[in-house]
Amino acid sequence: MLKNFTLLYVENNEEAIHAFSNAFKKHFKGIFIARNGEEAMDIFKISHPDIVITEIQIQKMDCFDMIERMREIDPNLPVIINSVFSDTHLLLQSIALHVDDYILKPTNPNVMLKALEKAARVLNLEKSLARSYMMMQTIIDEIPDPIMYIELDFSVSMMNKAAKELGGEDVDAIVPKCYKISDKTSGACADGFHPCPIEHVSKTKKPSTLRHVHTDKKGKKHHIDVDARPIFDADGTVVAYLEIRHDISNYHNIQNKLLHETKKLTHISMHDSLTHLPNRRLLDDRINHAIDRKKRSGGEFAIFFIDLDHFKEVNDTLGHLIGDQLLIHVAKRIRKMTRKGDTIARNGGDEFVLLIDDGISQSHFTTVAEKILKLFEAPFLIHGNEIRSACSIGISIFPQDGQTVESLLHHADVAMYTSKEAGRQQFAFFSPAAAV
Repeated sequence: MLKNFTLLYVENNEEAIHAFSNAFKKHFKGIFIARNGEEAMDIFKISHPDIVITEIQIQKMDCFDMIERMREIDPNLPVIINSVFSDTHLLLQSIALHVDDYILKPTNPNVMLKALEKAARVLNLEKSLARSYMMMQTIIDEIPDPIMYIELDFSVSMMNKAAKELGGEDVDAIVPKCYKISDKTSGACADGFHPCPIEHVSKTKKPSTLRHVHTDKKGKKHHIDVDARPIFDADGTVVAYLEIRHDISNYHNIQNKLLHETKKLTHISMHDSLTHLPNRRLLDDRINHAIDRKKRSGGEFAIFFIDLDHFKEVNDTLGHLIGDQLLIHVAKRIRKMTRKGDTIARNGGDEFVLLIDDGISQSHFTTVAEKILKLFEAPFLIHGNEIRSACSIGISIFPQDGQTVESLLHHADVAMYTSKEAGRQQFAFFSPAAAV
């Protein structure tokens, strides 16, 4: 066990040095001899021995000062005092310096060997822990997300490379608090900008993920998922926390773009590309919803089938571009007069369908029809052309004229043709006689 270690023996008695060397040189990888404190410090700084055995009464330096200076260089250095002095004052000084053992002279080789083996076991454990720590540090440094091992007082005792980069250049100079890692960006938990994931875990003793939004120095927003979980000891007591931060900004942006594109595609699939009014697909959905509502609550709604009069003549004489612009202007005028709960849709060609929800009576639908006809009294000015247009309207009413989308639209269409046959530029309600 001792063969892997070197030893510094501080002693000014030649007989003691000779006796110790003969008894223990075979156990160690190497033994350094120092006959005073200054020589001991020089050897320690150059050779870095693993264990130190020292007499209290040494020359050129106080023994306890020497131990303190060595411990400043290596805080975990095992130190054994081997002395003839045993008064209480010296023992208390040794205890205050956390000396590993105090062996009185004349030295019992077996007692000394046991003390050295004990020190070697501690060194082996410390080296094993150091190797484990280095291995763990190497592993977590390869992980791109910031990782922090957080003590109960919020101090960070271990972090990976990504967390250090998040904390800034001076993060290694101190033992930072976990929320200080976020001080390089706005919104640290300590400032009350965000709920603290560690506090949440300490209360629930369960893993927790919270969403934070931080802003960096350049003003760029970062969406962060902070995943925190408790670390338990053998008794089930929380002794620390593990926190992993995932910057999901790119995912968040992609998700928003996909959502925007989805909404855009949905809008396109439900709206007419020329007038941007609801198309037949969306119209059918709106009528179905109106039917369901009225079946539950009672009441009426009306379907207005609106067809432009002599629209083909506009296309034939002025061209399809002017005809398309006329459809756009008609759509705008009708849309301006509709209420929020109503729907104006383009059914195709020069046909429009208006769903008037919550009609009080047939007289109300008559008033609406008259308003639509008046919309065409003023001419449409398109590309320098003053175009006069008109429409014919057919009206079906739920529930008496139909209880399905198909029947209501069909009967409104039948009523519209009744208007056409009666001379155009007027409206008609559906009559069962007209459907025969």
